[in-house]
Order: sequence, then C-alpha cells, then structure tokens
Amino acid sequence: MPATLRTARRVRRPAAPVDGGRSAALRGRLRDLGQDAVTADRAVTACLVWLADLLVEIGEGLDDQRSAAALVDEAAAVLASAPPQGRGARPPAALPEPLTERELTVLRALREEVSLRGIADNLFVSHNTVKSHARAVYRKLGAHSRTEALHRARERGLIQ
Repeated sequence: MPATLRTARRVRRPAAPVDGGRSAALRGRLRDLGQDAVTADRAVTACLVWLADLLVEIGEGLDDQRSAAALVDEAAAVLASAPPQGRGARPPAALPEPLTERELTVLRALREEVSLRGIADNLFVSHNTVKSHARAVYRKLGAHSRTEALHRARERGLIQ
C-alpha cells in the first residue's frame, strides 16, 4: 500500500466502500468466461489495487490538498470494495430459503440475453409474474443484478 494512502487512512476518517456492483459485474463476466471464483476474485482485486495506486499517484501530483485528499479517500474506498481473500476457497453457504421450481426455471432463463418480457412469453406467463419470480431469486441469492444472481447461482451449483 502506498505511503500516502497509509497516512491518509490513519489521519482521515475511513471512506465508505464504493458500490460493489461494478466489481461484482466484472467477477460475473469473468465467471461467464470460465474462470473459477478464486481466479476471478484475484483478477478483480488486481484491477482495484491498480486503480487505487493510480488515484494516489494522481493525488500526490496535485497542488490542491482538498482534491488530493478526495482522491486518496476514493482510493481507500476502491480498496475496501476488493473481494475478501480466499473467498472462493470454501463452499458457499446454503440458501436460507430455497428456490421454488418456478424460480429455478426463471433463473435458468435469466442466463440467456432475453428480456423479462421475452422470458414471460417463452414460459406462457405474465410479465409481472416473471418480475416477481426474478425479484424473489435476487432476494434469496442476495443479488442486486442479473449478472450477480447468475454468479451466485453458479457458485451454489444451481446452474452451470
């Protein structure tokens, strides 16, 4: 960790973690390309460390201390969003509430690049029914996006 960042983290209040949606999406894309969870997490962490170093380097070159401090805070937030080490080393915990058969059907349909309306047409149900099932899948998997839901479902062996 660069010296500037270490000093800034001691002196300033810790920055809040940035939205993990983009790093989760990147992990999901890497998984879609066949990477295992550990390799995907390492790649995402390497990208986030590189970005944090770049932000600190830019901050060190600025004459404006407020802007430099803001960049250092942002670097700390970027590092806070890095996946925990060894995340893929243990098997994922079981779902607190299992998916129903219809939710599993919708989950499998989410793998294809089809809109929820298209999934509804293929399953001969209403668009609102598919939206409800998709929301339930996201909630049960603890996901906030289609990519993240698919990633978590793959980790749990619900889909391939």
